[in-house]
Amino acid sequence: MNRTLDIIDPAIMGDETTMHALFDHLRDNDPVAYFDHPDYEPFWVLTRHEDIKYISQNNELFINNPRTVIMPQAFEQMLLAQFGTKNGLETLIHMDNPKHRKLRGVTRDWFKPGPIAKLTPMVEEIAREYVDKMEAMGGECDFVKDVALYYPLRVIMKILGVVPEEEGMMLKLTQELFGSQDPDQGRGDDMGAGMGVLLDFFAYFKQVVEDRKKNPTDDLATVLANALVDGEPMEELDQISYFIITATAGHDTTSHTTSGGLKALLQFPEQFRKLQDNPNLAESAAREMIRWASPVRHMMRTCTEDVEFHGQTIKKGESLAVWYPSANRDERVIENPNVFDIERDNRNQLAFGFGGHMCLGQHLAVLEVAIFFRELMSRLDWIELAGDPEWVQAVFVGGLKSLPVRYRFK
Repeated sequence: MNRTLDIIDPAIMGDETTMHALFDHLRDNDPVAYFDHPDYEPFWVLTRHEDIKYISQNNELFINNPRTVIMPQAFEQMLLAQFGTKNGLETLIHMDNPKHRKLRGVTRDWFKPGPIAKLTPMVEEIAREYVDKMEAMGGECDFVKDVALYYPLRVIMKILGVVPEEEGMMLKLTQELFGSQDPDQGRGDDMGAGMGVLLDFFAYFKQVVEDRKKNPTDDLATVLANALVDGEPMEELDQISYFIITATAGHDTTSHTTSGGLKALLQFPEQFRKLQDNPNLAESAAREMIRWASPVRHMMRTCTEDVEFHGQTIKKGESLAVWYPSANRDERVIENPNVFDIERDNRNQLAFGFGGHMCLGQHLAVLEVAIFFRELMSRLDWIELAGDPEWVQAVFVGGLKSLPVRYRFK
């Protein structure tokens, strides 16, 4: 049976069990599968770690344009008409060199480990605020809806200079963008709704740019608003796109990791106790949570010349999709991949990508998750599920949308 078409089913891809069962099947039986559907331009599906790593580190052979995320052909054509590219707003994840290298350089120094470490007191304060909120809720909450969605949102919005009163609006737009296929999060079924989300983002951050040019501060928004590329001000479309990817990817993926991480600790109670007993393992635990959750499901690349994988030839001009959750559970590379182990050596995990497009915000993500769990575990006595978890129905970025828990603080 050809199961490749399941890869675009948000109900299958939005559930941890069914998604990993599909990846297990594809890795073992069809690691270079051809996807052909009347609503989509065809592409190849690659699920093994070694192939995904190779593709990720060969950016001249596998380029991001013209397709970076799986979308129906009709929506690609709508984006092409509006923005001049099938990707729509061209963010860092969509760009190729030399443009990618130049624009990545605008914030590269800002996201290095040293500058990120200086954010520690601010992140600790926000983590404390949300653990306080959890404690004040009287021993029961929906960890996703009450805590995990808002903690990383507050961090990245503070970095971007977005005031707390507007965080709810930014969260809604992010969910409409990444959760467009989910009946609880999407703005609507028609493709015009997706276009509307992009245009709302554009309008909001255009105002932020104008403000930071007039009133510069020491935040990342000021860096982006006043950035020069080749000695000239950054083009407006590139600038706004930069804001959008920073604002959305900067909290949504970390939210999914935080909630997925807590669920994993509940699933593996010996790891929960280990982290409780040794808070110094928080950073290592954060990296394992990132591997385990792998919130970015896929990216697409296009071949610039013919290439062969496992006897299959992908021709020049054909596209392929690489699947990071599959790579991070590939037993050919990851030892005991279905075991959650907070002391695991995670040098081989690919949740942040690899090579030239490796996630700029990786150090911030690890810092946020580690600080949150260091704060939570130092104060938590016990915790258990209080209902069934629910998942966002999504093919691009996904994770939990509900995690009911009951607990007691010390």
